[in-house]
Amino acid sequence: MPRSFASPRWRWFAFAFAIALSALHAAPARADDVADEADLQFQLGAERYQAADYRGALQHFLASNRLVANRNVLFNIARSYEQLHQYADAFRYYVRALEGEQDAATRRRIEDALKRVAPNVAVLRVETDPPGAKIYLDRKDLGERGNAPSRLGLLPGKYRVIAELAGYVDAESSADVRVGSETPLALKLTRIIGTVRVEGEGGARGASVRVDTEDSPVLGTVPCEVDVPPGRRTLLIMRPGFQTTQLAVDVRARATIVVRPQITAQTGTLVVDADERDALIEIDGQPQGLPSTVLTVAVGTHRVRVALKGFRPVERTVSIESGKQSRIDVKLVGFEEVAAASRTTESVEDAPSSVSIVPSLELRAMEYPTLAEALRGVRGVFASDDRGYVSLGFRGFGRPGDYGNRVLVLNDGMPMNDDWLFGSYVGYDLRTDLGDVDRIEVVRGPGSVLYGTSAFSGVINIVPRGRDVPDGVEVGVSAAEYGMARGRVRVTKHFDEHSGAWTSFAGGHSSGRELFFPDYVADGPPTVAGHARGVDGVQVGTWMGSVWWRALTVQWSLNSHEKHLPAGQFDTILGDERTRQTDTRAMAEARFEPKLSNVVQSFSRAHANYYGYRGTFAHLPPIGAEFNRFDGAWAGLEQRFLITPSARSRFTVGVEGQHHFVVHQFGEDEQHRTFLDEERRFQVGAAYALADVSPTDRVKLSAGARLDAYSTFGTSLNPRVAVIVKPYDGGNLKIMAGKAFRAPSIYELYYRAAEGQVASPNLSPENIFSGEIEMSHRFSPSTVALVSVYGNYIRGLIALRNLEGPIAPGGAQAYAYQNTQAPVVTLGAEAELRREWKEGWMLSASYSLQRSQYVGSESLGDLVTLAPNAALREVPNAPTQLASVRGAVPILQRALVAMTRISVEGPRFDRNDTNATDTPAQRRTDAAVIWDLVMSGVEPRWGVRYALGFYNLFDWRWVAPVSTEFRQTSVVQNGRTVLASVGATF
Repeated sequence: MPRSFASPRWRWFAFAFAIALSALHAAPARADDVADEADLQFQLGAERYQAADYRGALQHFLASNRLVANRNVLFNIARSYEQLHQYADAFRYYVRALEGEQDAATRRRIEDALKRVAPNVAVLRVETDPPGAKIYLDRKDLGERGNAPSRLGLLPGKYRVIAELAGYVDAESSADVRVGSETPLALKLTRIIGTVRVEGEGGARGASVRVDTEDSPVLGTVPCEVDVPPGRRTLLIMRPGFQTTQLAVDVRARATIVVRPQITAQTGTLVVDADERDALIEIDGQPQGLPSTVLTVAVGTHRVRVALKGFRPVERTVSIESGKQSRIDVKLVGFEEVAAASRTTESVEDAPSSVSIVPSLELRAMEYPTLAEALRGVRGVFASDDRGYVSLGFRGFGRPGDYGNRVLVLNDGMPMNDDWLFGSYVGYDLRTDLGDVDRIEVVRGPGSVLYGTSAFSGVINIVPRGRDVPDGVEVGVSAAEYGMARGRVRVTKHFDEHSGAWTSFAGGHSSGRELFFPDYVADGPPTVAGHARGVDGVQVGTWMGSVWWRALTVQWSLNSHEKHLPAGQFDTILGDERTRQTDTRAMAEARFEPKLSNVVQSFSRAHANYYGYRGTFAHLPPIGAEFNRFDGAWAGLEQRFLITPSARSRFTVGVEGQHHFVVHQFGEDEQHRTFLDEERRFQVGAAYALADVSPTDRVKLSAGARLDAYSTFGTSLNPRVAVIVKPYDGGNLKIMAGKAFRAPSIYELYYRAAEGQVASPNLSPENIFSGEIEMSHRFSPSTVALVSVYGNYIRGLIALRNLEGPIAPGGAQAYAYQNTQAPVVTLGAEAELRREWKEGWMLSASYSLQRSQYVGSESLGDLVTLAPNAALREVPNAPTQLASVRGAVPILQRALVAMTRISVEGPRFDRNDTNATDTPAQRRTDAAVIWDLVMSGVEPRWGVRYALGFYNLFDWRWVAPVSTEFRQTSVVQNGRTVLASVGATF
């Protein structure tokens, strides 16, 4: 027992010491009457304690502590309880006396007392999360037992412990305590909160949310939900470069309120000056405007991108300060890309082929109505229209009646040729208009190394407008050629930054015009006299579209084209409106193009296709009307890998397979007598590989080959090699060679006519071997000159030949398709000077000189020869000279641009005259000069685009050779026609 009350002397000393401590702890209240009363109660308690009246002492000490709380008094209370053997209460007061005690000696004295008492009590150690909660035992009305963390001395037994803290739900638990041991108890309190859902758009998105003070923790980022204690609170919405927004909210417990803050950016201004007035300015990926516009921009660092189709985009970083103006000057450099040359996007100068691009700016300025019109005047390309189909020829070879089957047309890499004649479509039989086209890629020379059959003379790739077309609805109407009225609508929608879709519908109608054919003057009644009236009409409808999500793209196309045939082909009645044909082409393709790694990219493609032909041909009795029908349906898969192990090497490997599961030819006359009913399914398989290696910065080597296997004839191997050298800055030399093939078509193999024509199941493919040297020199970023020389050697041409032995039913001479033994050699040279689009100006001039000639000992006219050993003839429909000048001039900035094109086409030889009894000299058509002029413009505020112009402004009445399907040897081409169009974007 301590000596504080063992003797009178020590009792008085302790009493004096206690009075001093009490005075020290209660000093701030000395002037108060309550303090005097507390001192009195303390003195009385000390006297009772000296008299060993511990219960009386306890009564006075408790009263003193109620009046003025004092740790020394708490110690005396605990000491009194200890003397009364009420150890639980003693323990509790010793713990309270220890709280906050700073004096080391006093702390040791209290801790010793706790150790002395502890074996006689049950100790409960209570901790709460968060700390500071009030502790109650059994009931709140019994009073609190201190604040957690706390050690409570209790009588043994089971207690209900309650923790209370403002802003939290009470927590409680049971504890069973025993004498002489300490029982731990942890209580977790649940905060009483309300929820604030912060929504926002524009600048508010991404802002941080704090409560009450700017230095408080960030609770979330807009949009978000934050938990806030109930009551009147202030939300602070903060984002760098924006003014802080404060919102007063009344938060209710367990309830959610919604706020939509608007924050105001701290701004400066930015002026971007570009040398291309139509360039689009993007700031942080968002379109903002056009050059020279004063843009209001949020304070901070931003990424500015200036882009225009046909130019390399320029990116700059700019720092915007509040209230200040910044400026960026940009010069755009022209850049032409091509995807069709190597099936991967690369610059035209690096492509291992001779390439021309018809860019978006030209397509919009001239509003070309068809693909054939867009390519007239392109170096080495020429067109022919026999009033049934428009066909294209490349570099001095485009035989009449071949239906363009030596040219492959692609829609974004997907072949669009049919599977009956492998014919291409370049007029309204392809699509109603070019409104969905971004650019047209023209790749001259053999392309079978990539695409197989029909990539014989060249490849044309129609590249659609990209994923960056903004959301909206486009509508337009136009008139072209001879009363061809057209309408279109397009809808574009982006679902998010990785997905979107577009679709377009277009239709056109023309009633035709009157045509005069002098070869038919003696036919029919005098009212006809060679005139075909109102039978050149056209009806066309097109549905196209695409859907994409990340690396997956699905595109589709459907085009149906009905054409009345006015020229009397196939010995039909001139001017008979029954003679017509309908071509329907449908395609759906799914492409998945993920990048598997930094080295490997995969290209997977699945496609389904349909081609349908319906032809009605009106003949004089006794033949009468004849009906032809073809249905072709096929599906295919292709897998390709692009491997780029380094910046100097690129490898492409791929396989492809097609199954043509519907291949049905049918023909009958008006008496329903069937002369053709043939189903010939076939399959195609192919494997290919290409390698592009650059041993130095100035040299590129490209080589590849493709093996095609057809169930109809066998295999064909087609290689290609190229060396591209940059001998000096601005110079580019290409040395190229390759081989291509055209597979015999189902029509050529198995078609049988009502009279004369028989099947030819043993045909072999046509082959072309090509070599070319092309040199270009770039005088400036926008001006380039080019010259090239080339040679082509074609063998195994498939032609319709008279047969010496068999005679067709009815006594007619039989004929069939055969591989001829007379090769064709073409030698040519081309030159071009081009000032590419810059500040709305463009100028180019090109000239092509080529000579095509049969070589060997066998005769070959056009389709049907007169005699097996007749002399060689000139290659028909092969212009020896082509020239073109194109130019564009801005007149009223974007509001009015004038563009013109002058195409010069040299004479062409026509075919043999099969009606003659001898072998007359082939006739030559006259040269033609075709001048086109179009004025176009756009009003960006209203989203209106318009064009008005003339094609063949000179009304030059020129003709093009046609095949032996016609009585005449040539057919007049379009004279002067009017183009007018207007469209709007919403």
